[in-house]
Amino acid sequence: MEILFELEYEEDSPFGDDLEKDKEFLLSVYSKKYPFASQDDMMILSNAFEFCHHHHKDVIRKSGKSYYTHPLRVAIILIEEFPYSDLQSVCACLLHDTIEDVETVDYELVSKKFGEDVASIVDGVTKISFDDSSKQINKAHTYRKIFMSLIKDIRVILIKLADRLHNMRTLHYLKPKKQKLIADETINFYTPLAHKLGLSKVKMELENLSFYFIDQSTYEAIKDALAKKQMEFLSYIKIFTDHIHESLEANEVDHTFSVIHKQVYEIYKIMQEGKSLSDISNFYSIVIILESVDAKDCYTAHGILANAFNSINFIDYISNPRIDWYKSLYSEIYGPDGRKVEILIRTSEMEKIAEEGFASVYKLGEGRIRTINISEEQSGQWATWMEEMIESRGEEAIQIIWNSIKVNVFDSELTIYDKEGNLRNLPQGSSLLDYAFAISNETGIHCISGKVNGAVRDIAHRLQNGDQVEIIKSPHSYPKPDWHKFVVSNPAVIGIYNYFKSQIVSVDLHASNENEYKLRILGEDREEMLRHITEAIGQTNMRSINIDSTGKMFDGIISLSTKNKDELNLLFAELFKIDGIRWVSII
Repeated sequence: MEILFELEYEEDSPFGDDLEKDKEFLLSVYSKKYPFASQDDMMILSNAFEFCHHHHKDVIRKSGKSYYTHPLRVAIILIEEFPYSDLQSVCACLLHDTIEDVETVDYELVSKKFGEDVASIVDGVTKISFDDSSKQINKAHTYRKIFMSLIKDIRVILIKLADRLHNMRTLHYLKPKKQKLIADETINFYTPLAHKLGLSKVKMELENLSFYFIDQSTYEAIKDALAKKQMEFLSYIKIFTDHIHESLEANEVDHTFSVIHKQVYEIYKIMQEGKSLSDISNFYSIVIILESVDAKDCYTAHGILANAFNSINFIDYISNPRIDWYKSLYSEIYGPDGRKVEILIRTSEMEKIAEEGFASVYKLGEGRIRTINISEEQSGQWATWMEEMIESRGEEAIQIIWNSIKVNVFDSELTIYDKEGNLRNLPQGSSLLDYAFAISNETGIHCISGKVNGAVRDIAHRLQNGDQVEIIKSPHSYPKPDWHKFVVSNPAVIGIYNYFKSQIVSVDLHASNENEYKLRILGEDREEMLRHITEAIGQTNMRSINIDSTGKMFDGIISLSTKNKDELNLLFAELFKIDGIRWVSII
């Protein structure tokens, strides 16, 4: 089976001519998906539709259709094309523009007629607008609101995505300048949202529609080139799948196939990396779906194929699943005539996750689901920080807020371990200092260095997936003004921001009686060297540490305080007792 994704346009909406037929269609779609819906539920849905029509009946869209057809369409998209919906979210779809666009409708009215839950969702979807603010500042407020919804009630995000999907399908009714602005926002903000939730089909359609309206000529050129190669590759893939089928059948591995071709936007991104269309050989991916629920069978199948073909690349997304819950074994192998082919191996359950994302993993109950691992306290601090960014940075805030959300919510995660094997997830690009703040704000504030896989590293060292990290801290070490350059994670950004905002620095009561020195220490970069040095100096005396442990040598500059020269001389003697120390000097 070949899975194709084509652009979808709503050239002529079937709705808007007969109100009763429109309502009947909505109710039939809902009852088809939820055959056990009660009469009361159907009455509530009917009332929501009538409320929507009544308050939008005098407004006409650019397409020439009555405005109520838009929220109706969004509700149907949510029911038919999204893996999760409930009565409250469908009603909220119908009402999603009422609070924002209708003067006589407010939160209290929606809550009174349809309940607090529906009103809360509609309020979450509603864009924020202050008459005396610029569009950029209003958008920054709206992004902050969407972020909070991502944490508190995922149904808000689902409606925003369904709404954006319908708007993109009808974007051709707008002027080119407006088309490009909306397409740019879609590809930069809404497609990562869909990716985060594992909504692969929604993501692909939004990407391709956005790319079409951003650069139609390039889109058409790539599409035409793909069409010319399609038949050639499908014939080749057929021969190749026969070989795979024979290999798996011989080993009694039950399976089915799907063949997925790369989308226009995917090809465009590959070309942006410097490849021409003629350089791209793997236009199709073969998905092998095992009739099994045991992940071990995926590794067995991969072993069979690796023996039957020449495997040239392998990525394990089962033991290390992606941020969107996607799991598969990914492999590139050479086919019978030497051409590369992408193979994806997954169980039927993994296939469901790949198709439907989060909704196939969780029972959402009333719709409340935490899609990112963040506490209520952290989310509150993040929201406060966003608000302060808007107040202090004005129009710059939208980019600052978006970058923060992108890095911490959408970008790939690193899995980092401590000495005991406990793991923490950090965003891509995180440093040793990010890890320290992930442990606690206090650990981050007093971090001076650390060990990564046994080697001493400074606070700016960028971590890699699977690193084992140990933090070194001192109660007399505090953040420096340039620390913000070394961090990307939200706890670290906020921790450093709040530290300097408060301008409250803990002061050593004995500082006036102490002398500050900097020592340079050279020695062998052996296991436990840093621990022995810090024990000799004493963490309470250490102010900061800057270490280069590349190669076989330990080279550290340590700031410390002592009461007098006699104490410093004793310290020198203690340092030279340490095995491997070659040189200690005052600088």
